[in-house]
Amino acid sequence: MLRVIVDGPRDPCYNMAIDEAIMLNRNTVNYDTLRLYMWSPSGVSLGRGQNANAAYLDRIKELGFKLVRRPTGGGALLHPEDNEITYSVVLSTNSTIAKSSVDESAIEIAKGILYTLQILGENVDIRGLGDMKKHDLCYLRSGSSDVVVAGRKISGSAQVRDDKALLQHGTLLLKFEPEIWLKVIRAPGVTEEFLKSRVVGLFEFMEVGLDQIFDAMIKGFAKALNEKDVFMGSLTPNEIKLANRLYKEKYSNERWNLLGIQ
Repeated sequence: MLRVIVDGPRDPCYNMAIDEAIMLNRNTVNYDTLRLYMWSPSGVSLGRGQNANAAYLDRIKELGFKLVRRPTGGGALLHPEDNEITYSVVLSTNSTIAKSSVDESAIEIAKGILYTLQILGENVDIRGLGDMKKHDLCYLRSGSSDVVVAGRKISGSAQVRDDKALLQHGTLLLKFEPEIWLKVIRAPGVTEEFLKSRVVGLFEFMEVGLDQIFDAMIKGFAKALNEKDVFMGSLTPNEIKLANRLYKEKYSNERWNLLGIQ
């Protein structure tokens, strides 16, 4: 059984608090969860163990963006307001997908984006694309679950697990503006032109409305997760309570977000 939550734009720190709360409450419900959401204001998210120096903190503040550290791994990402849809998938560790390796499960979950784009009429592939070098900017990193359109990355993902559940974060980039990315994320030697050659947004090659995209994502992830019993839902009271606590104590706290800054 799969619960689908389609959220409006939310504060970056609260988005991460909600996703972790869903994961930590997975053993209290009898369904997995797909959550689709956007960001307001624009957010810069860091991977769980990434040094905060990967981002230009002063520029983030100057632009009115907000910094947050994800519970999942990977590198730094800009989540532009109105120009990206983020997905989070929470699965029980008893699920078939979660019983496979991190790489294998990440690929299976990321097929939700592959199927989404196929539903919208685009030929896509899942394969590692980025450099072997561990760039601070996530879209330049190589990942087995990268979703690629005509040789350019449109979606990446990262995962975290505990003994009860798996949480995978991923993105569907709608519009890519490399000049803004390079203002807020350190990428020494990387030019706007090079970044354009490696990353693409959906709106560059397709005119489609948000409602149509969300509908395709729900269908695409239901197929990827092999879920026929899908229902539209909302957060439980326990999830809301825990998300509020995590927001206050963790995700809006500089001790978490500025890890690595002395």
